[in-house]
Amino acid sequence: MKKRFYATGLTDAVGLGMYLSLSVLFFDKAVDLPNAQIGLVLGIAGVTSLLGAMPIARAAERFGTRPVLTTLFLVRAAAFLALAACDSFVTALLASAVAGVLSRGIGPLVESGLIARSTNEEAVGSLARLRSLRNAGMAAGTLPSGVAIAVGEPWAYRSVMVLSALLFVACAVVCRTFGDSGHTAATAPGQPSRGSVLRDRVFLRITALYGALTMSALVLGLGVPLWVVQQTQAPAWTVTLVQVLNTAVIVAFQVRVSKGSERLGRARRMMRRGGLLSALAALLVPLTALGGPSADLALVVAAALIFSLGELYIISGTTGAALLHIPEGRKTGYLAAFNLGFAVATVVGPPLITVSVGWAGWGWLGWGVYFAVVGLLAMRVPAPATPGAALAPRTVGAAA
Repeated sequence: MKKRFYATGLTDAVGLGMYLSLSVLFFDKAVDLPNAQIGLVLGIAGVTSLLGAMPIARAAERFGTRPVLTTLFLVRAAAFLALAACDSFVTALLASAVAGVLSRGIGPLVESGLIARSTNEEAVGSLARLRSLRNAGMAAGTLPSGVAIAVGEPWAYRSVMVLSALLFVACAVVCRTFGDSGHTAATAPGQPSRGSVLRDRVFLRITALYGALTMSALVLGLGVPLWVVQQTQAPAWTVTLVQVLNTAVIVAFQVRVSKGSERLGRARRMMRRGGLLSALAALLVPLTALGGPSADLALVVAAALIFSLGELYIISGTTGAALLHIPEGRKTGYLAAFNLGFAVATVVGPPLITVSVGWAGWGWLGWGVYFAVVGLLAMRVPAPATPGAALAPRTVGAAA
């Protein structure tokens, strides 16, 4: 069964990788939208993604993972076919909004199904493997997009959207073979109510830490490229090199680094280490002002590797801490709430990052202090309410 969840996650990531690497150029070259309208389309899709996660989770808890995932993938396929056919701002906006509603709901359902009957220790490894596969899939998705960009014709861009839709249909077919382990229509006696995740202050603190710390991935993906092309003498292809290095590190080491994160003490130390490594990487970036092209290249590569290593520890630590604080039978709702931490970061982060790049070294100093402080705050994550829960693996309720 797990292999089918892995296959679904990988195939989904390839389809999304095609879209994410091509979306701006698609709306520009194929739909012929001006920049302002492109920004609005992508912005609305980001907002709707925040709105869809929790309702989707509640639907899965009521009706089961299999039928909800199957339906979501079919609707996503239809949205991408609509994108492939759109020829105006209105149609592009509507199709993107529908796709956005689903974007933060599908991943948590795949993850919760994957770890439904796992212990914390098993879940940490399974989620790390899924993350590695998804990163590899996202990278693979850029290949057909690169071909479309090379061709440069509207039909090539639209063909990529159709191919993505077909991959999502394939995901729906595989989902039909899943069991309904995620089906929890009735809340067991003594368990929290459906809406209690939003009243679980400790879990929301972990979610906030997750969003705050994973800002490092956005700084690496957006801030470093902007700095490279605007403020350094490093060659332009350094931007691509940074992306390749980050993907390679995550795919190669995520599973290994995640070991032991099911223990709260180690999860705390991982979050702290991830924050401090991200702080170090941020402080390295402005040193490029002191060197020439070769020195700039070396410093950017070093910063990218340290950012990527920090990301490994951040994801492993926050996932482990989250697993220990999720009640039995609440995996889907808690998982969806947890993933909103990064979703909010993707909305808040880009404007902050782009502005900070304009502040030169002071901006990077600010990010260094920010990551160090948040990393140290992670050491204050409290233990689960159940005695001994942080000391030994138990059956998981959810993960992130």
